Amino acid sequence: MSAPYVSIKRLADNSMAAMLSAVEVYNKPQMTYRDEVTVTLVVNAWELAAKATLRQDNRSIFYPKQRGERYRSISIDDALGRMNAHGLWPETVDGPAVTANIEALTEYRDRVIHLYNAQGLGAVIYPFLQQNVLNFRDFMLARFKKDLAESMTWQLLPLGATAPADAVQFMRVDRNATMVTEVEEFINALRDLMDAAQNAGGDMSRVATIYDINMQSVKKMSSADLVVAVSPTADGQVVVRKTDPNQTHPFSAKELLKKVNEKRSGRALTSYDMQAICWRDSLRENPRYAWKHSNGVVHVWSGDAVSYLASHTDEQFAGARADYREHLRSKTSR
Repeated sequence: MSAPYVSIKRLADNSMAAMLSAVEVYNKPQMTYRDEVTVTLVVNAWELAAKATLRQDNRSIFYPKQRGERYRSISIDDALGRMNAHGLWPETVDGPAVTANIEALTEYRDRVIHLYNAQGLGAVIYPFLQQNVLNFRDFMLARFKKDLAESMTWQLLPLGATAPADAVQFMRVDRNATMVTEVEEFINALRDLMDAAQNAGGDMSRVATIYDINMQSVKKMSSADLVVAVSPTADGQVVVRKTDPNQTHPFSAKELLKKVNEKRSGRALTSYDMQAICWRDSLRENPRYAWKHSNGVVHVWSGDAVSYLASHTDEQFAGARADYREHLRSKTSR
């Protein structure tokens, strides 16, 4: 017995419907269980989108059939794993980073039943949700020519009686030690996902983004933004705070070169290639890619720098080398 027929169009359309429902639920003025329902719908939207992508590439979305049982469709984790393994992400979307974003929401969904008393945890998951919608829009437009923006307005604001979460967010959780442990484990799981994406040179702006009150994108998040201090007293208070920018730019120049060579195809790049393109594109002056202490002498580099450099072809590096060589020649001839 062959596997059931599955319509690619229906999968893609239902994926869009699930994401639109998630946005509608989240923006309702009165809604209990808001975060949980929204995240469940968002994860479902991505599962359908991933399966549509696999079907579009003529790949199975079912596990091998067992005797006496019906066909079972693959989980979202397996669907994303197969997309990454077969390189099915559009060029304009950083697959590993988007996967980390989705896995963060999946982790939240799977833990919801244990976190129902963790008031304020939505402040942690919100940056992942906000970025997820933008990732979804870019993905569906590139892969299926479906634009989420045609079905919703982007002027929705989270208006409420309290201001949005500040850089330091305090969450109140149940005094029960088990509940505190669950919250801490959840935050640590998010940090592990973000560390893995950053160490792989993923575009961290695809993982989570914090917005200011004007809803302008102000920064990307890294695992360094999710540091947890749990106190066994004081009603089990959990603190999420910002940390040293050194932690958001973990790579030395030597480590940067190694990461870029591991991530890209083509010839092995040299330190001269890096000097050339960093000069030409002014990467050292861009805080998204480079950071240097005011008393320091060398720059350190972010995961975004790895993604940016790895996206360039051998021809582009050759052009940068030529420009840099001419620049050095003009300096010595003065």
